[in-house]
Amino acid sequence: MRKLIIAIDGPSGAGKGTVARAIAVVGMSATFFQDPFGIVTFDGGFEHLAAIRPRRGKSHVVHCVDAYQHDQPLQMITRTGSVGRTLAGYLRDRSMLPVISDFLFDDAEDILGELAFLNTTHDVFLILIDSAFAFELPAVSAGWIEMEDIETGRARTMSRAALARLAGRVRAWQDRVERAARNLDMDVVRVGLDQSVADIALDKFVAERRLRKTYN
Repeated sequence: MRKLIIAIDGPSGAGKGTVARAIAVVGMSATFFQDPFGIVTFDGGFEHLAAIRPRRGKSHVVHCVDAYQHDQPLQMITRTGSVGRTLAGYLRDRSMLPVISDFLFDDAEDILGELAFLNTTHDVFLILIDSAFAFELPAVSAGWIEMEDIETGRARTMSRAALARLAGRVRAWQDRVERAARNLDMDVVRVGLDQSVADIALDKFVAERRLRKTYN
């Protein structure tokens, strides 16, 4: 048996339901294999981490999903140096570590390097939440629009033309993140708006991966 611990980006508005479904799908896969299952949450750049320790059973999967959806307090993890070393100290035993995020933060490629370091000992792969849809906003008549990031509280004013290009810029950023992860020898599953397609693809990927790792 191996631990399965999900590292997940903090609640992020439009993508929160998609992330919760991904947690449930991967958690139920762990239950099928009778493996311990837990979660680690993080904010942009992995500055603050919190966790629920791994346990077995469907009720624990439900507890983890509820804790994520309703922002329940978790056990804080103290940063001890780099992100990779901090997570390595928390994981201890060899674990499968799906990382669920949209990776829309400044130092995404640095974080990928830290995760690649973890991947030498643990089984790390990315579940990339496709967030471009959230930036496909209706046309506005105003020439300038003030935008606020609900996660960081930072605000900026942008032109109507820049606003119209946001979705394309997000899509290009996530494409770059996916390429960078694959270049670092990490697998990536991209999850979009179609929930049924995403659930089937994710469940199949995780199950096949676990069987492959078990018999290799």
